[in-house]
Amino acid sequence: MDSRGDFSQLDGLAGGSHEDPIAGSANLLRSENSEQAAITGGIVLSNLPQDIDWALSSNPEIVPILLAKYPATHGYWAYLDTLVKTLRGANCKNIQEKFVDVANNLSKFESTISELEIARLLSQKGKQVELLTDSFLPTKSPDMLVKDANGEYYVEAMRFSDDETSGIIFDGLRSSISRLPTPVYVDVTLPQDLSLPVTRHNERQMKETKAKTVVEQFNNQIAAFNLRNLPTTISIDGVTFHLSKSASKAGPRFINSSGIVVPSQKYVDRIRYITTLKAEKRATWLCDHLKKKYIVAVDCEQMMLDNEDVDQALLGYRETYLPPLTAPKAKIPNEVTLAANRSWSSFLKKVHLIPTANTIFTSYGVFLTEPICKHVSGVLVRVGSRYPYFVPNPFADALINDSSLVGFV
Repeated sequence: MDSRGDFSQLDGLAGGSHEDPIAGSANLLRSENSEQAAITGGIVLSNLPQDIDWALSSNPEIVPILLAKYPATHGYWAYLDTLVKTLRGANCKNIQEKFVDVANNLSKFESTISELEIARLLSQKGKQVELLTDSFLPTKSPDMLVKDANGEYYVEAMRFSDDETSGIIFDGLRSSISRLPTPVYVDVTLPQDLSLPVTRHNERQMKETKAKTVVEQFNNQIAAFNLRNLPTTISIDGVTFHLSKSASKAGPRFINSSGIVVPSQKYVDRIRYITTLKAEKRATWLCDHLKKKYIVAVDCEQMMLDNEDVDQALLGYRETYLPPLTAPKAKIPNEVTLAANRSWSSFLKKVHLIPTANTIFTSYGVFLTEPICKHVSGVLVRVGSRYPYFVPNPFADALINDSSLVGFV
């Protein structure tokens, strides 16, 4: 399990025609200790653990939205508190400033938490981490500046499953459920097409469009629904809504994925997509910013993603022949030969880009096939609590090409 635990649970505020749940949650922001607020010069967010309270005092606007999803007693807050406390202990810079950029965007908040997870990983590897705000560069800014004995790096983080499907459903339900005269729980089960990770823009657009359409239809039905008939189930285009009575105006809601097996190729395609997408960011930089090595970091909660999927996405497909068979002779791409002459020979032999008697590449990954990926020095993948996996790019632009990256983590 990911170190952040299973927080697919969506704890929301339900019911109460005379009370706005967001306004109700906002009352939690009103400190009963105004003297403490005066001393600290900040905003005291009551009922939250100390370190996450400190971090979010720079952006109290997001707190009622989070409390609608995760009540103050939910374990998610303890996870966030530990994450922030660890980063503060490692002298990570600009934690509060990072939350300012979130504004009231729940999806951006979740992306920011992935950035903090990558920052924690790197700081635990002995690196100095400075989080960067969205306005750090006049063009598209990286997420953090990292320093170690081998130099400086810009790091760009992205969630592996970074789409807004769950957020769309949660936000759409929250307003309609809060207006009901009777408090209810709503648990949602998503079908396979809304659960699988997507890699292309049109796929993501179709997924989010379906989510919005389903929520709109649900809201139309629930507005005229007889709440005396609870518990009940409503199914719309494969999405199942389980409705049951709640004893109070605050109750848990869940968004669950149906039992699925994600094809390995989906993981490979997703890593390729993220790498090429984030490579484009460096193409907008100028001057000295281009001299810093550039790492794309993927924060993944898909525990079935393995290192071989990452290798296939970035380096390509290998085929191994067992004795007494030997691999057919393979042509070595010019890029591989050039990289071998630039001190990458050991790494290229280790991964078999320089073929051995038994293993050859039958096709190549984005490091070799996509010119835009010359902007990437390497890709770091974090999969929950597993040891991080890093693949350096021997074919990166000369300014950010460094064979010492083999030992980056």
